[in-house]
Amino acid sequence: MRSVRLFDYISYDGDSWQVVAQDGPELALKSLTTNRIRRVPVADLLSDESYLPDSPDRLPSLDNMAVLDTLAPEARERVLHVHRHVYELLNGVPPNNGEGGIEPKTEYDLANTLEQRIEAKVEELRIAKTPMSKRTLKRHISSYRAEGMLGLVDKRKTRQATVGGRTDPRVVALLEKEIAGQTNLSTGTRSRAILRSKLHAQENGWPVPSDATLYRVLTGLERSRSPFGQATTRRSKANRPDRAWGHQTPSRPGELVEIDSTPLDLMVVYPDGSTGRVDLTAAIDVATRVPVAAILRPVATKAVDAAVLLARALTPLPMQPGWDASLSYSRSILPQGMIPSDAEVEATTAAKPIIVPESITMDRGKAFKSVTFMNACERLQISLTLAAPKTPTDKPHIESFFRGVRTGFVQHLAGYVGPNVVQRGADPAREAHWGLAEVQNLLDLWIIGIYLNRPSRGLRHPAMPKKELTPNEAFAALAGVAPQVHVALERDDFISLMPVVYRTIQPSGINFDGLNYESKELADYRGVNSGLPSPASGRWEVRYDPHRMNSIWVRDHFNSRWIEARWILDRQALAPFSRDVLKAAKRMVERRDGTIPGKEVVAEINRILTAPASTAEKVASRRSATNIVSVPEATDRLLNHPNHARLDGSPDLSVVEEESEPSSEPVIRTRPRRKARRIDLED
Repeated sequence: MRSVRLFDYISYDGDSWQVVAQDGPELALKSLTTNRIRRVPVADLLSDESYLPDSPDRLPSLDNMAVLDTLAPEARERVLHVHRHVYELLNGVPPNNGEGGIEPKTEYDLANTLEQRIEAKVEELRIAKTPMSKRTLKRHISSYRAEGMLGLVDKRKTRQATVGGRTDPRVVALLEKEIAGQTNLSTGTRSRAILRSKLHAQENGWPVPSDATLYRVLTGLERSRSPFGQATTRRSKANRPDRAWGHQTPSRPGELVEIDSTPLDLMVVYPDGSTGRVDLTAAIDVATRVPVAAILRPVATKAVDAAVLLARALTPLPMQPGWDASLSYSRSILPQGMIPSDAEVEATTAAKPIIVPESITMDRGKAFKSVTFMNACERLQISLTLAAPKTPTDKPHIESFFRGVRTGFVQHLAGYVGPNVVQRGADPAREAHWGLAEVQNLLDLWIIGIYLNRPSRGLRHPAMPKKELTPNEAFAALAGVAPQVHVALERDDFISLMPVVYRTIQPSGINFDGLNYESKELADYRGVNSGLPSPASGRWEVRYDPHRMNSIWVRDHFNSRWIEARWILDRQALAPFSRDVLKAAKRMVERRDGTIPGKEVVAEINRILTAPASTAEKVASRRSATNIVSVPEATDRLLNHPNHARLDGSPDLSVVEEESEPSSEPVIRTRPRRKARRIDLED
């Protein structure tokens, strides 16, 4: 509380002054250095931060005026009882508390001495059977004069208790250290923490209270950190930032996009007949909650390149090469009604917004920091922000989308495994029924048909604050206020974001992954050196979609175009197939007879696409998995083999591999790696 009186000496506005006069709401200040007179409004003086009186404030403090509201009812009644009598002693009349007609008593007239009034009050309280000694009354009077109502409160009722109480602070520090150390440990019991703390305290000769006291202190120190609960919950809470939660409020579509990956709680049938979980890589627009792209990949394989995700985000589904054929095939093998008709699909895909990101928040994974992705973002003027390591709170909206996918989509499919082991079924792997391609198509249709039309609690419009908007409605509302530049990648742009390899053009076409790709437009370039420097070294730039291997694209840099080359046996394939399907088909044929003729590979691809894996295949896949080692381990064994130079068909490690990227496929331990050869030409 601030105050100013006439003739006070004060410091104000960097100078020393004396208040010499008052004229209404203004004060006249005389400078003690220049004798200049200055007129200042009282309100401006008291509210200015530079104002400082030379003498301490003489007004009482109002900090504890609400002390009665913090007391229990019994303690409040006791304070009011004492206050009534103390007030009557000091003022001659009891406090009216808004009530009139209270007659003063003659024995408390201020003409009497305070000692006489106290003796009269002691007698009155004795008759009222609430006795109080003269000494106690004097103590109450002294406290009331110094602190007001707070002085009459029993200090035991307002004493602040600490978590440790009377326990030695050093023992409390040991318990706190034990709680902090539980973050990355396997969950134990409180008795373990108590025992460790007691042993440490006894070694140092510190006083140790009873176990009951230690348990009470430990429980008080836990707070919400769950040190003895689930380990996942404990680690998640430890990742919380040590600051207040921030809020991102983008006002237009594409202003902020979040990208992340997570394992889905779903078991699918892999191409080789085994079952396993899948990774979901997605990008979501924060302003509208529109998922701009979502791609599924098997767990433990090469992660989705963010450049492919960006290509999917900026290309409508019908314009993506091979999407129509893949959807038609999925409709033919899935139960009737799971995939709508072409007219319904066309209507829903046309309503899906195409959002061009302005800023992307992503984690620090290698897939998200690829050179192609970085260059594409730079070319499209998209700024990139790296999230803090192991901090999912930097991308809360994409984490919420993953939770929505689990509850709204994944849990309704066969092979759902639940969010954790406690909620997992007896054998989800045995229930797995769908392949990766079918789940991908179902996910795309679920996003555009259900998720985009489902209200979200985080989407509201200022004009309708009580209405929860759908992502489509939020996009329509924001796009009308802040329209964006509508961009959709063309065919050449989409191809440019695909993974790259380098190949020569032979008279029979291009050999990639053991398949022969051919096009009439390649006739003039057969056996021709491309002239490209390293890493191409005269070979031709080839782009491929790992999810649809029916065709590849060759860069004709002389005419600045892409030449599409199709697999020569593509017409015999029933549907677009992924690179994983191709490798599984080649392994199955090679395991059966040791040779890989082209027509048998086509038949195996068609069998994988059409027939679910049999029990025998699943058992064989699990058995072969025990004889599989990683690529680095297998290479190291070949190098350390005493006769590795005489091994038939062993790779020449001094020669650059034909593929520009490392293979993520396992290596069979019982036979060496074969050299690449074409598999689709008959002998």
